[in-house]
Amino acid sequence: MIVDIEVRDAGRKGLGVFALRRFRKGEFIFRRRHGRVVANSRIPGLSREDRRHLCELDYTKSAILLPPGCYLNHSCEPNAMRSGVKVFAWRAIDAGEEITIDYRLNAFGKERWTCSCGSPSCNGEVTGDFFSLTPERQRAYVRFAPPLIKREYRERSSRSRRI
Repeated sequence: MIVDIEVRDAGRKGLGVFALRRFRKGEFIFRRRHGRVVANSRIPGLSREDRRHLCELDYTKSAILLPPGCYLNHSCEPNAMRSGVKVFAWRAIDAGEEITIDYRLNAFGKERWTCSCGSPSCNGEVTGDFFSLTPERQRAYVRFAPPLIKREYRERSSRSRRI
């Protein structure tokens, strides 16, 4: 049972995950759980709710996330990071603060959506692709990215060094 967080209203974002106590930078928060794994080709046939809670696993399959992890909202300046299924504090998080992650960590495909994170660096739209991040943010995030993103990052980095 997870006792240090709660799911509650996050305003225009819907539900969100909130800290019930202070978390130190780097501290483990909780483990996200996957429901079922689906082929990406079957995503259009999923319910709207299931499509809202997808996490790309690779180019061919995604997982439907279960609560509370499915309620982690995106932020262009997240206070948490995920590595695999583990969520940890990217910076110190105060009690009562919403816990957010950057959805672009494991995203690919250039899907765009309106962003309502409200962070100072947010331009109101997110391109759902790791490589839409600034080079500095890619370097900071890549060690937490899934293997397919790490491989692509290495390939792109080696190509740019050859040019």
